[in-house]
Order: sequence, then C-alpha cells, then structure tokens
Amino acid sequence: MALVRSVLLLAVLAWRGPGRYWFGFWTVPVQRAAYVTVAFALFCWLFVATFAVLRARYGLTRRRAAGVVAVAAGAPLVVGGVVVAGVGLETTLTAWNDQLALLPWGLHRILGICVYLGIPTALPTWIAVGGAVVVAGGALLLVRRTRDRAASSRG
Repeated sequence: MALVRSVLLLAVLAWRGPGRYWFGFWTVPVQRAAYVTVAFALFCWLFVATFAVLRARYGLTRRRAAGVVAVAAGAPLVVGGVVVAGVGLETTLTAWNDQLALLPWGLHRILGICVYLGIPTALPTWIAVGGAVVVAGGALLLVRRTRDRAASSRG
C-alpha cells in the first residue's frame, strides 16, 4: 500500500515537478480535490487490505480481524488527539507549518492557522473521542468473541 501511495505522489510530481504540484494544490481546487480523493481512497484501502491479510494469512475470523483493525486504526487517533489537545492545536499547526511552509508565512502568523483555515480548536478532542470509540468497538469485537468461545467450551 505504501508503494501505491508513493506511485500516486510520484506521478503527480513527474507531471510538472514539485513547484507546480504545490502551486496547483493550493490554487486549483479541482486538482486538489481529485488528488485528495484518490489519496484518501488509497489510505482507506489500507484497512481493507489489512483485514484481508489478517483473514487469509493469519486465519482470523471476520470479527477478530475487524476488531484488530479497529483497535489499530483507533489507537493512533486517541494518542495523537490527546497529545495535540495537550500541546494546543494552534501551537502544533504553527510548528508544523514552520517546518513545511505549507501556508503563506505572514498570514498564518498574523491570523493564526486555525482562524485562517477555519479549523475548530476542539478538533483534537473530537478526534481523540472518535478514536476511543473505534478502539472500544474493536476491543468489544475481540472480547466478545473470547467470551463466546469460553461459553461454548463449557458447554
């Protein structure tokens, strides 16, 4: 899956180079929407592929494979959301932008990234809570199957 995502990025970069890629990403909404849609679809496919590998290669049931994938997908959301909420969204995004220079320097310093892009400051908390729900659902899939197996062995 990493190779497919890399091929997508390289295909876009090979078309006109990195300068044109960034310019188009920020100034041409149709190109940005197309790239983000394909990249996000490939990202989501990672979970489908992981589920399939857990079923085929490791012999997990659908329930256990779904539980493992859900826990693995939700845990980084919980950790990342808690860390960013603790540090502060504006601080985190400013440090990230200072390293990558994604947004115009002056504007994000004057207005703040959250204001400039209209990002709700409670977003990290929402992400952490959403991740916790996904982890709890995955854990429930894993635990419930264990209880079913224990009940069937008793009798």
